[in-house]
Amino acid sequence: MLTSCAKKDDALTKGIAITHNDFESVLGWNGNTDGSVTTERAHSGKYALAVGPQAEYSYTYSSILGKMSTAKIRTITLSAWVWVPSDQVPGSLVLAIAHSPERSTPVFYGDISLAKEVKKFKEWQQVSRTFTLPDSIQDTNQLKCYLWRAGNSENVYADDIALRIEN
Repeated sequence: MLTSCAKKDDALTKGIAITHNDFESVLGWNGNTDGSVTTERAHSGKYALAVGPQAEYSYTYSSILGKMSTAKIRTITLSAWVWVPSDQVPGSLVLAIAHSPERSTPVFYGDISLAKEVKKFKEWQQVSRTFTLPDSIQDTNQLKCYLWRAGNSENVYADDIALRIEN
């Protein structure tokens, strides 16, 4: 079983790692004191992110594109392990790029809609998507990555979130 998990994860390890967090620590991630880091369930370790009635958005990874790579970033892969209670519970993993930390004008928005991607419920499942960024992005733009509840009434969980530059 470990070998099959490793092979599946190996496909996601190509490119340059931006971040990977299993939420045992939240270095590089920030958020409100909304309690989105939880011990209710986790894919690895003791902690994961949770959104639901108690939290609309999870802790957020935030970085300036120019600090992530000296070359212009063309594609980014977002992957995570998610736990969704049913096909009636929406939620999304979001990759958003704004003009700058001071100016939140959107430059790019992409997401992994869990209602569309998740086929197994009440168990951990890996999801992944590679996003092609527009040519208009600049090294001063701010990238954010987070879990969004999208109006669901039950908790949705994410763990072992990874971002990788693929170009």
